[in-house]
Amino acid sequence: MDDNILLYDIQSGDTLEKIGGKIGMTSDELKDFHNSHCDKMNRLWFNNLAGVRQIIIPKQYKSPSQLKTELERELPPSSITRDFYADTYLVKESFSGIIQNNLEIEYKVDVKFRDKKDNNFPFEIADIRTYDFLKNDSTPDDKMSSIALACMESISPISFTIPVQGRISGFFEFETLQQKFEGKRQDLEDFFIGDVYKTYLKRFSENLKKKDYALKLFTSSLLYQLLFPKMEWFHKTYNWTEQFYFLPNSIFLKCSMSANYNHEGTEIVETKLNGTIKDMFSLQEILRGQSFDNQNEELADGEIDLLYRTDKKTKRMLEAEASVTFRKDQEIFRKQTLKLTQNG
Repeated sequence: MDDNILLYDIQSGDTLEKIGGKIGMTSDELKDFHNSHCDKMNRLWFNNLAGVRQIIIPKQYKSPSQLKTELERELPPSSITRDFYADTYLVKESFSGIIQNNLEIEYKVDVKFRDKKDNNFPFEIADIRTYDFLKNDSTPDDKMSSIALACMESISPISFTIPVQGRISGFFEFETLQQKFEGKRQDLEDFFIGDVYKTYLKRFSENLKKKDYALKLFTSSLLYQLLFPKMEWFHKTYNWTEQFYFLPNSIFLKCSMSANYNHEGTEIVETKLNGTIKDMFSLQEILRGQSFDNQNEELADGEIDLLYRTDKKTKRMLEAEASVTFRKDQEIFRKQTLKLTQNG
């Protein structure tokens, strides 16, 4: 016999309602439980127990509402906490499709939260640094990669404000980025010599003066969209609409979203999110980052998938994966995947 069930001997005056009340079940729940664990000849067809000698009851019954509450407790909270993050994640990105050769990038990202001077401040302040880049298993040594990484390192770590509901809302003390860059600019100019480098450094400096533009560059990347989710995503019980950037510095696209949660692991919960584009934009508009006056092209066919693996006890994000896919004529036109793994 199943270790989780008992045979209960019917006593004079017993009813399904009385027995069920003792163990926290309704009469219908108890009847359904008995019928699901017995053979056909011993099933209960009515709520009375006339002529019934024994019924099968659970040793420990949990109602649907109790089970739902227990599963909810295994998920991350609905507001952001510092415990949700590890100090460092290993990142692997890949790009593929019919428009480009396969490209793989690996790097690390540090997530450090600042202590608050004012506990009433409605945001967390996260300092983010990306480093140790590899491109197809080698240190990037081409001109543009070298100077781009050097410029980013000059302003790192970058401080963002994260509201309690999640996702990045802005920079913290944005003006310090420009100050840090200008403080190291001379060293960069002494090392990177030539018109190409000079032009890049000038453009980088100019972009650091445009707060909204700079913020969009970061928040539209797949890394930051995955790293800073809306915490309500871990508790969705219905389909909804969410906006994502499918390409950096492009159009913020509305997507039809669904979620499901896998609690079967003994230590980890998987939260899976899927979204399909519902906005009326063509693929070319998204690729160029702007809408056209005349819409003659077929609407974009694309989807975004997010997967979070969180610890049931600590609620920490151990791993996270994202993929953004565009299809054209039912073939993958462009696909980007990104995976975060807790370091250590």
